[in-house]
Amino acid sequence: MPFPIFFIHPPKSGGSTVISFFDLNMGKDRFVNFVWDQDGWGSCRAKLLENGIGGGHHPFGIHRAIKHPVRYCTILREPLARQISHYWYAASGKNGEVKRGVSVSMPEALVQQGAMSLDEWVGESLAGKNLFVQMLSGHPVLNESSLALAQSHLRQHIGTVGLCENMSEFLLRLAGMSRLKLPFYFEANRTIGAPKGDIPLSDAARQKFLEDNHLDYELFHDAKRLIQNQVDEAGHVFSNALELVQVIQKEINRLENPHIYSSMVFGFDEAFLAKVKSVIGRFDLAPINAYLEFAQSRQPVLADMFEGFVDTVHNGAVTGWAVNLSRPEEKVPLEVRLGDEVVARGWSGESRPDVAGAGYPSAHSGFSIPLPAHVQGGFHVAIANSPESLNNAGIWRQGWHCA
Repeated sequence: MPFPIFFIHPPKSGGSTVISFFDLNMGKDRFVNFVWDQDGWGSCRAKLLENGIGGGHHPFGIHRAIKHPVRYCTILREPLARQISHYWYAASGKNGEVKRGVSVSMPEALVQQGAMSLDEWVGESLAGKNLFVQMLSGHPVLNESSLALAQSHLRQHIGTVGLCENMSEFLLRLAGMSRLKLPFYFEANRTIGAPKGDIPLSDAARQKFLEDNHLDYELFHDAKRLIQNQVDEAGHVFSNALELVQVIQKEINRLENPHIYSSMVFGFDEAFLAKVKSVIGRFDLAPINAYLEFAQSRQPVLADMFEGFVDTVHNGAVTGWAVNLSRPEEKVPLEVRLGDEVVARGWSGESRPDVAGAGYPSAHSGFSIPLPAHVQGGFHVAIANSPESLNNAGIWRQGWHCA
């Protein structure tokens, strides 16, 4: 059975609209909106495994928290456009949701009160600096390897990435990956009262934003190249399907939409979902079905997902545990790296009933890797042939963990 899909939902990048696609295909409230608290995780995990689809404003790595592999998808947006959109969303009181008790940050509150300008907001990247790299790397604090890790995740673990600016194209490819049949949406949570046309933003604020968020721009352009390669590979079978999708989407957009300025937190209206489906039902979907059949016959092979922990460095060996969540019966190849140099290798496979008792799918995940005598410090433990390091595997020295 395919692994469940987890949608990494960057704020103000069209995520609520993406969720309308899932509701159209799977029914109202089947999408599991994840929460951070531990009690919520248990309930969300159970629903995700049952329903097969969920997501939230969470970075790459939810497979570690739920101890189960997932197929990731995500959507990106031109970084400055996303930053500006968030400003006007805050100014609107998050489309009125603040009055209903939705939380706001201090900068968002100042924007709503009219006490912070767009220049101040953009110049300081107050809706998040290099947010896409943070979310796709899973690094809460960026370092020199964060961009490379985000790019690796984009290619190896994220089954479909799309652009907010090309929603129909994204959803058509996402339908191909997810085996869902209807690559359509209706717009949701558009900002009330957002100004149209040119935005009054100073050149100084714009330039500072571009400099401060250069990692996001590298990732954004990398995603655009990756998408174009996939579209080119599919050729006319994709372009024919997309042409029909866009025709049908124009008809859907003519409906009176009750969700255009509202959050999906309270669920989509079932009567409106039925109206959207009735529009779709007027068309022959043969070109779309042809692409979906093509895409499903060429599913990308995603890399395995791992979890692990470095426990100790003692008596000349580094010990811990590692699990291949995708194939838990297999041993995990490990490397001890000093910078870019591999100084020792080993495998999991030792008995660790405590790991299985904690809910991980293997009781033989332990490892103990002897260290060369000359390696006294500065090393970390990683999955072999991967940029992924184990948890608690920053910079170690013999006998103690220092970073």
